[in-house]
Amino acid sequence: MKSLGIYFGTFAPCHVGHFEQIVRAKRENDRAFVIVSGYDGDRGDLAGMSLKNRVKAMRELLKDDPTVSVLMLDETAIPKYPAGWAPWLNMLRESVEQSTDITERVTFYVGEDEYMKPLDDYFSDCWEADVVITRVDRRVTGISGTSIRENPLFNWDYVTRPFRRFFVKNVLIIGGAGTGKTALTRDLARRYSTSYSLEYMPDFLTERLVREEELDIKDFHEIGIGQYEHNRRHIHSPGTRKVFFADTDVMMTKLFAKSHLSEQDFNHVAPVFDFYISLQTWALIIVLPTAESGDEMYELMLAELDSQQLRDRTVILEGMDYYEMYEEAHRLVDELLADGRDN
Repeated sequence: MKSLGIYFGTFAPCHVGHFEQIVRAKRENDRAFVIVSGYDGDRGDLAGMSLKNRVKAMRELLKDDPTVSVLMLDETAIPKYPAGWAPWLNMLRESVEQSTDITERVTFYVGEDEYMKPLDDYFSDCWEADVVITRVDRRVTGISGTSIRENPLFNWDYVTRPFRRFFVKNVLIIGGAGTGKTALTRDLARRYSTSYSLEYMPDFLTERLVREEELDIKDFHEIGIGQYEHNRRHIHSPGTRKVFFADTDVMMTKLFAKSHLSEQDFNHVAPVFDFYISLQTWALIIVLPTAESGDEMYELMLAELDSQQLRDRTVILEGMDYYEMYEEAHRLVDELLADGRDN
C-alpha cells in the first residue's frame, strides 16, 4: 500500500518537537509532506520570520531527505482562522494534488483536537484514499513555538539549526586602523564560542591580484556585495551560536569607497551600498575610535551611523586600553543576550 503522511503548521520556528513529528510522518509512510502555512503579518512574520523565509529554512533542514517534500500554503488572501477554515482546506487539497497523485492511504498528523473532524469530513469526501487523522502529543519535548519566540536564546537548543539564524544577535565592531577591532572581534567570538567574520577586501585584492590604489567603481561594487555575502555566510554557518561578531560591514566599505573614488563614481555606486546596508541587522555596534583627534574616517563613520539611523544601537568605547575595551564589550554582549532571554 502506498501511503502519504502530511504534517502542517506555521513552524515559527521549527523546533525539535516539530522535527520528531516529521520523522514519525516519514517513517510511518512511504513519503511525507511538510506544509508550512502562514500569511503576511502572522506571528512568525512579526518575529522576523516571513512565510517564504520559513519555507526556505525548512527546505534547508530537510534538503538531504528524499522522502520528505516541503510545500508552502500562503493564507494571505483568505480570512483568518476560524473564518477561513473552508478555503484553507481547499488550498491544502489543491497544493497536495498538484504535488503528487493521491495514494491509497493519507495520514494527517495534527496537534489540535479541533482539527481532526473537519479534516476527516473534508478529505474522506474528496479523496478515495483511506484518510487517517492522527493526534500527536505536542508535549513530547515540553517546548512550544510561543515559548521560543518569547525566550529564543534561553531555548536555543530546542530550535532546529536553519531556524536559529532568525534569533542570532549580530554585533558589529568598527574602527580605524590600529584600534584593535580585529583582535577584539576574534577574542569575543572565542569567548562566546561562536563564529565571526573579518574584512572581505584583502581576500578580494589577493584573489584578483589588484592593488588597493588600483580599485575602481566596479571593484568597489563587487567588494560591497562580497562583504555582505561574507558576513551572511558566517551568520548562517553551523558555528554561529546565539551571537555573531563582524569586524566590518558594507557601511565601512561604502566609506572606504568614498575616500578612494571620484565624486561622480561614488554617487553611482552609493545606492548599491545603501541597499545592502538596509539588509543588515545589527543588534549592537561597537565603535573603537582612533587615538588621533580629528581623524577624518572616524568623523565619516559617525556621520554615516547617523545617516543610516543606527546611533541608537551604537556604543563608542573611548579612552580605554585593550583589556578595558574587551571587558566593556563583554559586558555589553552579556546585556544584549540577557535582553534576548527576557523578550
